[in-house]
Amino acid sequence: MRLLLLLLFSFPLLKATAGEIIPAEKILLITVDEAGTITVGRDTVNADNLARYLQERLFKSYMGTGKMHDQILLKKMTSGVPEMVAEVVVQEIKTGQQRALTELSLQKYRKTFESLDKKKQVKLKKQFPVLFQLTFL
Repeated sequence: MRLLLLLLFSFPLLKATAGEIIPAEKILLITVDEAGTITVGRDTVNADNLARYLQERLFKSYMGTGKMHDQILLKKMTSGVPEMVAEVVVQEIKTGQQRALTELSLQKYRKTFESLDKKKQVKLKKQFPVLFQLTFL
């Protein structure tokens, strides 16, 4: 069952609407189990390296296609995941998002996100929502 859910969330699906095919959201699923093992898709990532891994994965996606994932989903595999472990994973995800945002801002505008004018900040938030949100399953 776990494998089926992992496969379901790992591959984008296609939706047909009025004769046209629209790609479904591209979701980055991060799972953590009671032992603290973190998996991102098929990769197992150490908690200490999760922020860097996310930064690199999100930014490489941008450099390759001009797009990023639509959202990041965090799933605890069991209810036995210690709260301290979950908090560390959430903080690492947020750090990775912030690093990717900084790298993206420097690439596009040669300025950090914080030093951009509000209009450009809003544009980036709308264009790359994955850098500003995290969903829990």
